Amino acid sequence: MRGEPVGEREDLLDALWARLSAIPEEGFDQVMADEALAEAERLAGLVKADRDDVKARYCLGWIYFSRFPGLPEEEGRIALAEAVSMFVPCFLKGATPDLPAASLPEPVMPRVLISAALHTAVLALESKEAADPDGLATAAAHWKLIVDATPPDDHERPSYLNHLGTTLAGLYRLNKDPDTLDAAIDAFERASAVMAADDPERAVPLGNLRDALRLRYARTTAAADLDASVEAARRAADVPLSSDTGDRNRARLADQLRALADMFQNDAEGEDDTAAVYRKLGRQFRQKAADLGSDDDLRGARRWESYASALEYRFDRRSDLESLDAAIRAYERALEGTATGEDERAELMNSLAVALTKRFLQTSVPADQARYTELIRQSLATTTDAVEAARYRGNLAVALLVTSAQRGDLEEVDTAVDMARRALADLPPGHPAEADVRSCLSLGLRFRSQLIQSLADAQEAVELGQASATASEDLPQQAQRVANLAFSQTLLAQRTLQPAGLDPAISVGRAAVAACPEGDPTRFLLLGHLAQLLMMRYRAEEQPADLEDAIGTGRRALAAVSASPRHGELGSALLNLGIALQARFEQESDPADLDQAIECFRRGRSSLPIPALQVACMALLASALETRGTRVDRASAVRLLTAAAEGEEFPPTARIMAAREGARLQAASSRPVASDLLREAVLLLPRVVPRRLERDDQQYAISQFDGLAADAAALTLADRTLPPGKRAVRALRLLEAGRAVLLSQALETRTDLTELGSEHRELADRYVALCTELERGSGTAADRTARAFAELQQQIRALPGFASFGLPTRGEDLVAQARGGHLVVFNVSRYRCDALVVTPKGVRTVRLRGLTYDAVTRMADVFQQALRDCTDENSDPRTAQSVLARILRHLHHRATHPALAALGHVGVPRKGLPLPRVWWAPGGRLGQLPIHAAGYHGVTPGRYRWAVMDRVISSYTPTIGALQHARQRAARAPSLPDRALVVALATTPGLPGTARLAAVAKEAALVRGLLPDPVLLCEPGLFTGSSAGAADLPTTTNVLENLPGCTISHFVCHGTSDPANPSRSRLILQDPDTPLTVSALAPVDIGNARLAYLSACSTAATAGTELLDESIHLTSAFQLAGFPHVIGNLWEASDGVAQRIAERFYAGITTRDGPDPGRSAASLHNAVQEIRSDNPDHPFLWAGYLHAGA
Repeated sequence: MRGEPVGEREDLLDALWARLSAIPEEGFDQVMADEALAEAERLAGLVKADRDDVKARYCLGWIYFSRFPGLPEEEGRIALAEAVSMFVPCFLKGATPDLPAASLPEPVMPRVLISAALHTAVLALESKEAADPDGLATAAAHWKLIVDATPPDDHERPSYLNHLGTTLAGLYRLNKDPDTLDAAIDAFERASAVMAADDPERAVPLGNLRDALRLRYARTTAAADLDASVEAARRAADVPLSSDTGDRNRARLADQLRALADMFQNDAEGEDDTAAVYRKLGRQFRQKAADLGSDDDLRGARRWESYASALEYRFDRRSDLESLDAAIRAYERALEGTATGEDERAELMNSLAVALTKRFLQTSVPADQARYTELIRQSLATTTDAVEAARYRGNLAVALLVTSAQRGDLEEVDTAVDMARRALADLPPGHPAEADVRSCLSLGLRFRSQLIQSLADAQEAVELGQASATASEDLPQQAQRVANLAFSQTLLAQRTLQPAGLDPAISVGRAAVAACPEGDPTRFLLLGHLAQLLMMRYRAEEQPADLEDAIGTGRRALAAVSASPRHGELGSALLNLGIALQARFEQESDPADLDQAIECFRRGRSSLPIPALQVACMALLASALETRGTRVDRASAVRLLTAAAEGEEFPPTARIMAAREGARLQAASSRPVASDLLREAVLLLPRVVPRRLERDDQQYAISQFDGLAADAAALTLADRTLPPGKRAVRALRLLEAGRAVLLSQALETRTDLTELGSEHRELADRYVALCTELERGSGTAADRTARAFAELQQQIRALPGFASFGLPTRGEDLVAQARGGHLVVFNVSRYRCDALVVTPKGVRTVRLRGLTYDAVTRMADVFQQALRDCTDENSDPRTAQSVLARILRHLHHRATHPALAALGHVGVPRKGLPLPRVWWAPGGRLGQLPIHAAGYHGVTPGRYRWAVMDRVISSYTPTIGALQHARQRAARAPSLPDRALVVALATTPGLPGTARLAAVAKEAALVRGLLPDPVLLCEPGLFTGSSAGAADLPTTTNVLENLPGCTISHFVCHGTSDPANPSRSRLILQDPDTPLTVSALAPVDIGNARLAYLSACSTAATAGTELLDESIHLTSAFQLAGFPHVIGNLWEASDGVAQRIAERFYAGITTRDGPDPGRSAASLHNAVQEIRSDNPDHPFLWAGYLHAGA
């Protein structure tokens, strides 16, 4: 049975050939017979599904062709169509020995060619969609047959040649065969050549020629191809938009495309893959038809856009600014042809904006900057495509980053980051622009982290960089992204002290440089990044080979950019090379390296458009000039640093660093100038720690400038051009402004609003609301709140009687605080050491000639080691106690005695007279020493009276402003009756049993009995019958819930000071994973607070040395939380002694009406005196206790 159809086919084929053979002798009777039609229909049915059966189709074609002249018109038209459909596969099969293509009837050939072209167009589209190289190769072969068979003067020939070119170009993208691309270019050139010069459709093959030549340039980098590509685009743009012939051809082709679209839509039934492909092809053909029918203006706009794109591409490859200018003009011309509201106009505005961004990077012309930002915003408002809008937002983010980099504008960086985030969220997964937007967001976050020291931004920049680094198959682009990732990782490493891992980035960078040809503009970027990476690895690992490689690569980068310099890039190359040369000079001391580095910095400075890089280059040049050391060089270094410090456009961190270095160079020869530099630097400190930053980020930022205020005050005191009194007041104000910056910032939101509220209730309420937002927020939202807060402050200051609202304390106000007791503000600097003595009469300077910065450092180091030895079982505690006593004596001779003598406190008051009070503001490393315990504490009768505590009652304050705040709090009447909170924890979870505090129960019981209406939070079983409910446990949550309702709070538990991060210094409670830290207390503001007694270790200590001026410890945290009186300890507390001091303290503040926190300082003083009298040679036991506050 399987052989029957084959036999029938042969029989029918023989019969039909016999009829055709009879035509020469008998005419057309046999082919016109009904039997002939029946045989043909039966054969057609047998070969319907087999297009390769060209022998049968050839025979059938001749049968239908031979019949159509003798048939009525309609039947003849059908017969002719059948003949064409049968001949097309025969034609496309090509010439074979038994079926020569030339034997097709001449009259039908035009129709065969058109039908074959439509069939081939479908095949090409399907193959392109499927990325099928075999299908495209077949389609290309078909197009070649069609072109060869088409007469030279046929109006369809240019279209066929253009289709041949596009099919070959598509095939090249898959097979990368240079001959294929050459054939495509030849086809496009032939197509444009045979078309009339005024044919509007001539622009199509010229546009395709542009693209094909660009493809060949990408492979060969032949300049001729790049220029020819631009020329093809220009010729396409110059083609007339309309002509009679062109309009007819366009209309005819549009009709054909719509017919094809209808055909595919009709065949696209069902939901299978084939139907989906047919629907897609139908949409493509319909769109092509619509494009042909578009108005002349729009078609002209597309041509000019194509020309602009070609020019822009040439600029990208050659750094040819003339090409970029021409591209911008072409984009402008293209915009003229689009109407408002069109998506195509939005795309054009976006493209023009990108080109303007590139030109701005070269020329820094402000007009370009304003225009590109506005254009992208307009494109966003114009487009109706959500995905395109996301892409435009990504471009706007890039544009804003360019602008903000030029100006160091944090607000613009925030906007860029927000735009990039939104763009990334709106792009569908896998979109081609996704990796670019992610990379842009990573860059924005890194730049913001550099501006404001944000750790979270640096971490996210690394995460995003890792995601985008390998998203590109283009090696140069991948190298740039990997390098950017490495820069982010290095920035993060500076904060976390973890290795950056630069090896992978360097490997990719080397490969990218090797693959990038000479003359390619991206080569400079790749070399520059590689040089930076090598230099960073050298800094981390100190391998000489990396330094030599960095210098060599830097020289190559400089050579690459010098060949075609762009604005800014020459400066970057010179800066990087100068850094490497200076590093080699530091290692090898070759003057030639230093001279070359200086020359690099000098040349680079003038061509760096980004302020942060400019000021970095200025600082490096100043350092190199100082190192070379001639008189002229040093003078130049001073001028550079002064300019850097005064430059409003530069980042505040860089300005402060420049001021510090400039002051150092000027200190010996021109103290007034040095003093002025540092004074301005101190005033910049608040800008280094914007409220938007997380606490850890603020600490990191301010830690770079610990001691700055001390140097500024010291140089001010040394400035003899000022009267002594003015010098002292100015120095005091500088210390107020430059110490405890974070504390002062927080206190600013806790201003007493009684007067404001009584006169302007709405403003007071808004002030409170904004303060609350500032305390809770961080990030860009907090930045906006901070701006609103500053505006509100200005509004309040404009009111009568409120001119100084929220401003730093004035000199006269500082002096006014001495009415409640004298103040001594120490200042220890490398330049000089002083005590500023504040009395109601004014501020007086006491020069501490026996004290030096190095001496204080040694005393603090020795003292801290002796404290550790006191509790170290492997050390001799008696020796350690002796060391402590010796340091206290030295401290008295060199610091406290001169200050007290200036106040008139030279002896012990007569019996029965109260001791005067003195508030100490030690600052710096003096803050690690017990100023109040300085002096002699020997066993010889009377000798111990040569001590501070025998002359005055001591209290501490980080600044006079903080003291003023504490006094204002103390003066407020509480709105609640006195109530106490007692927090007791003897056994801390997670600590060994040996760490149990044996006297906790006794101390807690004692305090409980002395304080009013106590709330007890304690561990289960501490007291017989004590509750073990969750609400009664000493947890951080319970403490924070109970603090607002209590006026007195007493903590007896373990405490610890964190040397790495003082904001993590903590009281260790029942939940060790959630301790009561300085940070946890930061947002707390308790209006009824009166006294906090911290009977725990190191609650007033700052263990590290980088943030000493900030006074960040638990004692200051409780002051900020609203407690005007705080009892703390500078080191570990002895369990038994702590109980005795607490007992005597509370006895001393207890009156007939209850506890009086105002007696806290005197009561603690007396309690410590009593312990000291029993243990004068053991200062470890008693000298650490202190009172802070009012």
